[in-house]
Amino acid sequence: MCLRVVFFLFFGVAFARDHNVLMTEVFEIIIDPPMFNWTYEGRKDQFVYEASLAHSPDLPSWIHYVSSEKHHSGFLYGVPPNHKKSIVPLQVVGLNKKNYETRVENLNIVIQEKRSPARYEVHLKIDNLNVEDMFEVEKMEALKDIFRIHLWRDSEEDLYVTFLESAVEMGARKPVNPNEGEGVIVRLGSEIVFSSELLELQEEIRPLYKMQPCPRDYKRTSVERFFRDVGFALDWCSFRLIQKEENNNSAMHKSTFAHGDEFDDEWQPVSRDTIPIRSYNRELAITITIPTIIMLVLVLALTFILCFQHEDLNDEQSDFFLDNLFHICLDWHKGSIDVSEQPAGYLPRNTTASFQALSLANHALGHDLPSDMLLLNRSHTDSPNSTLNRGVHCRPSPPPYIRPKFKPEI
Repeated sequence: MCLRVVFFLFFGVAFARDHNVLMTEVFEIIIDPPMFNWTYEGRKDQFVYEASLAHSPDLPSWIHYVSSEKHHSGFLYGVPPNHKKSIVPLQVVGLNKKNYETRVENLNIVIQEKRSPARYEVHLKIDNLNVEDMFEVEKMEALKDIFRIHLWRDSEEDLYVTFLESAVEMGARKPVNPNEGEGVIVRLGSEIVFSSELLELQEEIRPLYKMQPCPRDYKRTSVERFFRDVGFALDWCSFRLIQKEENNNSAMHKSTFAHGDEFDDEWQPVSRDTIPIRSYNRELAITITIPTIIMLVLVLALTFILCFQHEDLNDEQSDFFLDNLFHICLDWHKGSIDVSEQPAGYLPRNTTASFQALSLANHALGHDLPSDMLLLNRSHTDSPNSTLNRGVHCRPSPPPYIRPKFKPEI
C-alpha cells in the first residue's frame, strides 16, 4: 500500500499536463469528464471537481475556479503574476457520483513573460452574462470584434483580455431574478493608444461617472447598437479608459510581490508569538471606576438632602398635631365607648375638653380653628338646660316647624 502511494505521488507529478500561460493575460483551463477518461452520460450533477495547489488545501489567490451547469464542466482561470516560480503545480480531484469513483489529475501551469504587454486598457461591465459565458469562443471573439472593427481599429493585431472576474466577486449585488446573469468585469488591453472613437465615447458618458452602478437600461449611448446586436448589455457608468505608464505593469507585479515570501504558494501558519496581546486592564478600570464614582456622588447628594436640617422646614402646627395625634385618637376611642353607654344627645366631657384644649392651643400659636370645629364646641355643652336635640352626627336638630297664625290685617 505504501509503495502505491509513493508511486502515485512521484509519477503523478512527473506525468502532469503542462499549460503554458502568459503574464498579464487571462487564461482558462477546462475541467471536464474527458480529462479523467470519463464519459458524460447526461446526468446534470454526475461529476464534481475540486482544484487546489499541489500539497495545499486551496488555490493560489490569482487562480479562480468556477463550475458551470450550462457547460457541464468547470473552469480554472486567472491572470498570472510576475513572481519567482515559473511553474505552479495544481491538483484536480474528480468525483463520479454515479459510482463514487475518485480520480486525480495533476496540472502544471507554466508562466511565461509576455513580450508586448498592454499599456492601454478598456474597462467594461457586462450585466447580462456570467463568467463562464465569457469562456465561449464565439462570445469573446464577438466582443473583441466590436473594438477591432468599430471602436479600436488599430488594436486588431494585439488585442487581448487582461482581466476577467465576476461582478459579484468584485462587490456587486446578485440580481433579484436568479435567471439573469450576475454580471462580469472585463478588461481588454493593447499596446496601441486609444482611438478617437474611444475618447469621444469617454466624453459622452463622463456625466455618468457620478452614478455607480447604473440601473439596467438606464442610458443608451451612440455605440449601444454594436453591443446589443451581439447580446451584450453594458453598464456604461462603469466604462473606463485606463492608461498605464511604460513598464508600469511589471513594476506593479514586482512591488506587489517584492517582499521575499510574501507571495508563497505554500501556506505558512502565523506564529503564536507574533500575535499582539491586548491588555484589558484599562477597560476594566474604567468599567469599575466610573459607576463607583457616580454612585458615591448620588449617595452623598441624597444624604445631604435628607439629613441636613433647614430652618424653613420647621412647622409648629404640624409638630403640635403629630405630638398630640396619639392622645386625640385615644380620647376619641374612649368617647365613643361612653357615648354608646349614654343616652342619645349626650356628649362626653373628655371630648368637649379635648376640643377646648385644642382651641386654646391654637389660639396660643396664633391659629384659629375651623368654623365646623367651633360649631361642635359650641353645640356640645354640658348644660342641663340645653334644649337642643342632638342627632347621630353630633349636630343640633332644626327647630320644629310652626304654622304661622292667620292675621286679618295681612
